[in-house]
Amino acid sequence: MTQTYVIPLEEQAAISLKALEFKKQGKLDEYEKTIKQLPLPPYLAKTVKKYFGADALEKTGWNLSEAEAEFGCGWLSK
Repeated sequence: MTQTYVIPLEEQAAISLKALEFKKQGKLDEYEKTIKQLPLPPYLAKTVKKYFGADALEKTGWNLSEAEAEFGCGWLSK
């Protein structure tokens, strides 16, 4: 069974600060790429999958590690 890496809160805070700095500088592409490194909350991932489909969710580029930890590996294809 594959283990899913869940980002520690301290690391999430550092990513958030880095993203906010990019936003302040007007570097919106870098902001978006950085903010998507943060895990999408499982309830949001499940909702996006339900209404838009697994393919659409995967194409967003969001980190789905917490959803995988909660719903299990392969949950997108179920």
